[in-house]
Amino acid sequence: MNYLRLVSLLVSALTLAACATTGIESGSLARYSYEGAPLTVFTGAKPPWDNESRLTGYFIHEELAPDTTYDFLDPDIDFPFVNLPSEFSFSDGARTITHTQLEAPVKNTGDRLDPSIYECRTFNVKTDENGDIVAWDVLFVHDVRRSTYLTAHNGGLYGQDLTEVDATHYGCVATEKCTGNANYTSQGPIFDSWLDDLQYAGRWTKEIVEQ
Repeated sequence: MNYLRLVSLLVSALTLAACATTGIESGSLARYSYEGAPLTVFTGAKPPWDNESRLTGYFIHEELAPDTTYDFLDPDIDFPFVNLPSEFSFSDGARTITHTQLEAPVKNTGDRLDPSIYECRTFNVKTDENGDIVAWDVLFVHDVRRSTYLTAHNGGLYGQDLTEVDATHYGCVATEKCTGNANYTSQGPIFDSWLDDLQYAGRWTKEIVEQ
């Protein structure tokens, strides 16, 4: 499977959309929760996930406006990213990544020793006419080669949830790393010549938070 091809497609499409319009609206606080498709493809002698595992997460932010693309790393890409949701948490079932575990990007991510520390590479969402999230790109990196967390869907056909952890971390037994992957489309398990495990995309739900 060509994971890099898919990631490149998703990031490029959503980045272009983010450049077109970015909105930060004031209003009620909302909790946006994500539940991904089950992971179906694994690497590693003993990965810490199985076919019941999936990526999940949430973030709390002022209610998102309809038909708007939000790039939470704007207006610049300097840490600590003032528009990043002040509270979020994402998990793959073996590890959890929260807003308290971020640090500034580093040139060589392989020098990062603490496996619980990450940098945020992308955090984009796009809403439809009802204010529901229909496209997204969220990427956290501990070590770009061996420990990342990605959920991305460009609102079109293809999307992907991908988690990978370094060998010996979070229950992984492998020579280099363990990976868990879910490929999906907005149309479900359609035939594709280079992806044979397609399923329906994950879903975001919204709940207004009492203040």
